[in-house]
Amino acid sequence: MGQIVEASTNAPAVVTPRQALAELLDRNKEAIGASLPTIGYSQERFTRLLLTAANTNPDLFECDPRSFLAAGVGAAQLGLEPNDARGLAYLLPFKDKRRGKIVQLIIGYRGMMDLARRSGMVTSINAFPVFRQDTFTYSLGLEPTLHHVPGDHDENPNDLTHVYAVAKVQGDPQFVVLTRKQVDKARKASRGADSTYSPWNTHYTEMALKTAIRRLCKYLPQTVEMAQAINSDERELTITDLGSIGYSGPDPDDVIDATSGEIRPASDVIDAEVVDEPVDLLASGE
Repeated sequence: MGQIVEASTNAPAVVTPRQALAELLDRNKEAIGASLPTIGYSQERFTRLLLTAANTNPDLFECDPRSFLAAGVGAAQLGLEPNDARGLAYLLPFKDKRRGKIVQLIIGYRGMMDLARRSGMVTSINAFPVFRQDTFTYSLGLEPTLHHVPGDHDENPNDLTHVYAVAKVQGDPQFVVLTRKQVDKARKASRGADSTYSPWNTHYTEMALKTAIRRLCKYLPQTVEMAQAINSDERELTITDLGSIGYSGPDPDDVIDATSGEIRPASDVIDAEVVDEPVDLLASGE
């Protein structure tokens, strides 16, 4: 994308954060435009989306502008509009001990499903929560089964016991099941999970579903966009490698300290996680 041109030092003495960001976007519009998709994202639309995201979460104004722009372009390259009501993707601020506040791209479960369908080989894909009041059983092996009858409840996240993702690949069903314990381990390892604006805090069930979808997607036919999404989700994107989506900063498995906001290695706080492999429902040993 090239070198970012910093905002002018000759700007008026009093400049709002929105004005400063708008000026930065305007000064770099040619470089940013070269990194945007050729369809669906004009420079003007991209600028409007980033300003809207920052107005929704003003802490984004305080983040490293390079990190903010990179995360925004990363979402645009995937064709996902961040921080809107559909929950396709989120741009979230978090603290880096070495670099201060930076922005990370988090893809929502609806965004993951949208990307999976683009392969043309996934005919359907969805994820479902399981609550204490539901009837839910599944078995693995040569003849796997999955049975879920929702109960009468208000879908309280505190009552969630499992989540599962199901997909049909050219007619062949597959599924992945995660327990509440496995979901919570994934949440703990998610950088930015303790942020005030984290979707883990505001939309726990949706993020649990996204965890199941993401696990299943690793084994589904993938487009370049899907592979890019899995690699870029919950990482900081670099401003210099936007054409190919690069990364910088801490290891993606690092976690945020809930008290200090500092990043620490995940190995310091969590154990390895065991997750069921995806199951081909039609596998019968033939």
